[in-house]
Amino acid sequence: MAPPPPIEMDAATKAMFDILTQNMTQMRLANEAQAARMEKFTEELALSRDNKLRFKVIEPVKYSLDSTLKLQDYFVTFEIFCATQYGNANKDAWSAALGKFLEGDISQAYIGLEGGSMPWEDLKTTLAARFADTAQRTNKFLNLFNNLVQESNESLLNLSMKVERIAKQAYPTFNQLNLDILIKNKFLAVVPTEVFDSLNIALLDRDLATVPFEKIVSLAEKVQKTTPKTVIVEVAKAASTVVVESDPVANVQATISLRPNSGAVPRTNCTHCNKPGHTQTSCWALHPNLKPARNNNGNFRGRGNFNSNNNRGSYNNNNRGGWNSNSGPQSNQSGVGRKCYACNDFGHLANVCPTRNRYNNTPPPSSFQIRAPSATVFTLDKHCGACGARGSDFHFFNSCPYVVEQQAQLASAAAANNTNPSNNTNTTPFSLNM
Repeated sequence: MAPPPPIEMDAATKAMFDILTQNMTQMRLANEAQAARMEKFTEELALSRDNKLRFKVIEPVKYSLDSTLKLQDYFVTFEIFCATQYGNANKDAWSAALGKFLEGDISQAYIGLEGGSMPWEDLKTTLAARFADTAQRTNKFLNLFNNLVQESNESLLNLSMKVERIAKQAYPTFNQLNLDILIKNKFLAVVPTEVFDSLNIALLDRDLATVPFEKIVSLAEKVQKTTPKTVIVEVAKAASTVVVESDPVANVQATISLRPNSGAVPRTNCTHCNKPGHTQTSCWALHPNLKPARNNNGNFRGRGNFNSNNNRGSYNNNNRGGWNSNSGPQSNQSGVGRKCYACNDFGHLANVCPTRNRYNNTPPPSSFQIRAPSATVFTLDKHCGACGARGSDFHFFNSCPYVVEQQAQLASAAAANNTNPSNNTNTTPFSLNM
């Protein structure tokens, strides 16, 4: 069978197929570019997940040259921490994080080397070479191991840890079996004698190599005798008695006051009873002889029983001095029930206390009568303008007898004539001419 004849396409159809072919080619190239971008994004995402902290990482302990852990072993632990904490993308950044985990001489060396700016591998090599287990460093720990003793107040547990640490530093080349035997023997050599004897009896039939070191330390703590308690006998010393002399009663009662019961006692606090109003020398608690005596009914002398109407009084009682009483002062206070702060008696106030030495500031009594003029009046050169009286006979114009007589005559004359005295020409005018 003959093949079909080729189909001839016109120019428009060929142009359409060319455009379709070009679009397919561009689409394939775009898909390849997008696939490449997705692959790159996936790799970056996976890398970021590896570097991202997904949980809290426990920090390693600080390292010093006195530690039983070797420096190379500590570097391994630190690298595990940094890989989990910071990721493995930039290991040189681990050098800056190492500084806060070092202390002692190795920390000073890290600061001097500026280890935070060094690459991580170079920093590890430098520190390991400088602080390697040299003979000099080993001899130093060997000397400490030979002179090891138990300090005062040091427990057996702390002693065992110190023996174990120094033994590992003094004998770094020993295998674990020989090192364990060395630690046990050294611990038994430095414990107290009574503890060693008890341990020797307890481990008599035991092979020391088969007994764990922790078991030996536990037995040592059990057999250790407790420190006897020191009984302190307190001896009470006799207290020295301080004799404080009291002021005389007259001095206590002679406190000056210008107001009734106010200021009679100085406003001070007693150093013995801590009460205000008196000092230690006049304190009743320290000097009972200064306290006023009581009467038969249990009250202070002169005070009486306030529950009795006879002593208390009423508004009509003469003792209290009520408003309706003419015998007492018109006041609502009773002089009988008031206490004198100068003599501690009742019946009067401190400003009128008869037993107190005080200044006489009471003004002289006034009788409201015209007193005779003093002698200084007689020396004044005064005289009456009407009669001319001088000296002790001096009087004012209105009180002059001559003026009074003339005024009486004028008044009687005016009444007789029923006229004004000024218009009466028959009457002799009043004159002051003498």
